[in-house]
Amino acid sequence: MGGAFYTSMLDAVSDGVVAFSPDRRIIYCNQAFLDITGLDRSDLEHGLCAVMRGADTDLHTIAKIDEALANGKPFDGEVLNYRKSGEAFWNHLSFKPETDATGNVTHFIGISRDVTANRSTQTRFSQLERDYEFICENVLAGIIIRDPDSRVRYINPKAREMLGLTGDVTLDAATVERGWQLLRPDGSVMPTEEYPFYRALGERATVRGVLLGHRRTLDDKIVWALCDAFLANDDKGDVAGVLVSFTDVSRLIESEQTAHAYRERFELAARASQDVIFEWNIETGAFSANEAFKNVYGYEPPQIMGPGNLDARNAVETDQYAVRDITLKAIASGNERFSVDHMINRPDGSIGHLVIRAFIVRNPQGEALRVIGTVTDIGQLTAAVAELEESETRFRIIADTVSDILWDHNFETGRLWMTPDWNVKLGLEAPQEPVTTDGWVQLIDPADLEATLQSYREALKSDATQWEREYQVVGADQRKIDVAVKACILRRPDGKAYRVLGSVRDVTNLKRQQEGYSRARALEAVGQLTGGIAHDFNNLLMIILGNAELLGKSILSEPDAESVALIGHAAENAATLTKRLLAFSGQNRLKASRVDMAALLDNMWPLLRAGLPESISLSRSIDENIWEANVDANSLEQAIINLAMNAKDAMPSGGEISILCENHVVTDDMVPNASGLAAGRYVLLSFSDTGSGMSEEVLSKAVEPYFTTKEFGKGTGLGLSTVYGFITQSGGSLTIHSEEGVGTTVNLYLTAGTGCDLPDTHDAVEARHDPAPRHHRILVVEDQPDVRSHVERLLSRLGYAVVAASDAVSALALLKEGQTFDLLYTDIIMPGGMNGQELSKAAKQIAPGMRVLFTSGYPAAAFEHLGIEDQSSINILRKPYRAKELEDAIAKAISD
Repeated sequence: MGGAFYTSMLDAVSDGVVAFSPDRRIIYCNQAFLDITGLDRSDLEHGLCAVMRGADTDLHTIAKIDEALANGKPFDGEVLNYRKSGEAFWNHLSFKPETDATGNVTHFIGISRDVTANRSTQTRFSQLERDYEFICENVLAGIIIRDPDSRVRYINPKAREMLGLTGDVTLDAATVERGWQLLRPDGSVMPTEEYPFYRALGERATVRGVLLGHRRTLDDKIVWALCDAFLANDDKGDVAGVLVSFTDVSRLIESEQTAHAYRERFELAARASQDVIFEWNIETGAFSANEAFKNVYGYEPPQIMGPGNLDARNAVETDQYAVRDITLKAIASGNERFSVDHMINRPDGSIGHLVIRAFIVRNPQGEALRVIGTVTDIGQLTAAVAELEESETRFRIIADTVSDILWDHNFETGRLWMTPDWNVKLGLEAPQEPVTTDGWVQLIDPADLEATLQSYREALKSDATQWEREYQVVGADQRKIDVAVKACILRRPDGKAYRVLGSVRDVTNLKRQQEGYSRARALEAVGQLTGGIAHDFNNLLMIILGNAELLGKSILSEPDAESVALIGHAAENAATLTKRLLAFSGQNRLKASRVDMAALLDNMWPLLRAGLPESISLSRSIDENIWEANVDANSLEQAIINLAMNAKDAMPSGGEISILCENHVVTDDMVPNASGLAAGRYVLLSFSDTGSGMSEEVLSKAVEPYFTTKEFGKGTGLGLSTVYGFITQSGGSLTIHSEEGVGTTVNLYLTAGTGCDLPDTHDAVEARHDPAPRHHRILVVEDQPDVRSHVERLLSRLGYAVVAASDAVSALALLKEGQTFDLLYTDIIMPGGMNGQELSKAAKQIAPGMRVLFTSGYPAAAFEHLGIEDQSSINILRKPYRAKELEDAIAKAISD
């Protein structure tokens, strides 16, 4: 037999046969190989590499093929190949080497078999197994598979749960049957032969819908189940197993026991409902509806309904057949639901706008059997909604426009509602979360908390319908705000409070105004009384002084002459005292004139220096072009002496006094403005000391007559009060800045004399810096809440990003958190143990590139005594200042 015979024989083989050299060049292949790969004989010159392995074959298989070819070893495995057409197929490839007499590999013989179909079948079978396992493990029905000999082959988790089995218990037929303890629906024990498993085996048929129960040994609970048994046959038709499935219907059984109660409740609800609830039997025409039908339509419901009378007999002309047409169309179309919107005219003349919502009950063939639905009179609903919307709109407008904060606390739901912008109206920061009752309580000043809560609780426990209270709340910056709360308490018929509605009003300014008004009236009354007494006392002094003078001219013994002199000296001191009283009361006659401030201070300097101990140093700073003041010179001198003596008393161990005199222009937009000053030109005389300073309580009473902190007999309490009376009578104002342990500065604002021109602002305009770009961030540090809030709003309006802090510690905390700023704008003198300059040094260590601008109400001459070093390096904006001055100073500080 020749080669042609063998070639014909190999071409008849169904597997692909290929011979290839060690360099993978194909030497021979049969027709089956060409059929499998889709190649032509002309393609074989490309070698085995064109078909041997697929692009998606895993790297491990590729490595094994390469290793076998390189080492002359056999290979057997499945490879993902591609036919010439691009179609992928799985190739079971096996090859072995052939060697010559010397043992060298001459060629490889390979067999190629297309196993794509087998592999797909295996894949599908594996997927089916996984799906089967997933379904059985997760279905809500219990499943048990048993062999014909009753041996349990499989039980799923749900079946274990229903049987009360735990752990991996190996089950046999006896275990299952003991675990079930099956019961009939009447509660009697079910015989074994009635078990669905045995019935299916005995009847050789599927058993369905057997209702049975079992008493679970785990908790002695009876579980009711609906059970089916299915036979599984093998290829010969013999029973290979029985699948028993059961569904827990315990809740269904329990539901049937309460079905009657539900039906009763439905009937009661239908009678109580304002909507029409109806049922129409399409086959018989029977129609029934609840009592609301007559209220909605105006007549009794018909007992029989047909296509001819589906529409209400009082339907308006435009909607005369709307119900009939839409209902019949829904029935014919196979839809389950439909709705009809139509109008009717009731017999009493009212108009009804009705909406019918209905459900069509159909049989399994889709034929319509019944229509069940409701009818709502949305005309009444629409009117109620419109009235509600109008009421809500009215309430929303009121809530937005009134200054009060409105609130509503519902005890039953626990919900607290407040006007959305409540924090803005109180000047507080926006909360991160919606406000709650606990959140509001946390805002109450601890000093008022217990009394306020006790008052609220007592009002709720009583039969009161109103509650009012005033207390203080504390903002994030510790600023205290006075609020007045008024509330209406809603109660149930039994008197129990279930809801409180009220308002909160910010009365801080009102109380301050009332306090200021009361104090002003008190000072005015004291002044009037003091003036009257002083005038009457002056009349008495005239008699005393006149007679003392006459006695002094008489011939008296030396002891009598000394007594007369003492009387005259005492009367002169009394006259000085009455002069002070008259100055405070505004009844002293002042002789205002244009006073040269530099000359006045020069003349007083020796007197001031002589009146102060050596332990107290005295310095002054006067503007070169200081304006003349329009004031009574003698009264001003007396005021300066009074201030010097007060400063001396505040520094018993020594200290420093600084006097500053400079021109000052007051405008309406100054921040902050001096108290009671109208816009105009003034001479500012500042008197600063490094004494003990004053507390807030003492500072609030500093100018009241006869108020003194000195020991009895060491002060009259008229020093500052007479200065205050003199300065206000002269058309000026007095302000005091003081901090305990730091010192006090008293500012006297004296009206400038007529003819004093304002400084030429041309140069200032020319030198003014262009406003800095508005994208800069500024850290404002100011301990006075009102000033801080005003500056923050002003800079924000100018376009800067502003973050405010109340003290140095808070400012440093912001910097340590990583926040960056272009400028630190800080007050110099602040509470908390760290002044502005110390803050700037600490801030520079964190942010070296940040610019600094200081501000202060103290004169620059006083900084040295207040612990401020290196005054020459301070870039400062003096208080009070105008808004434009602040804008220019900020722009200059940023651009420098």
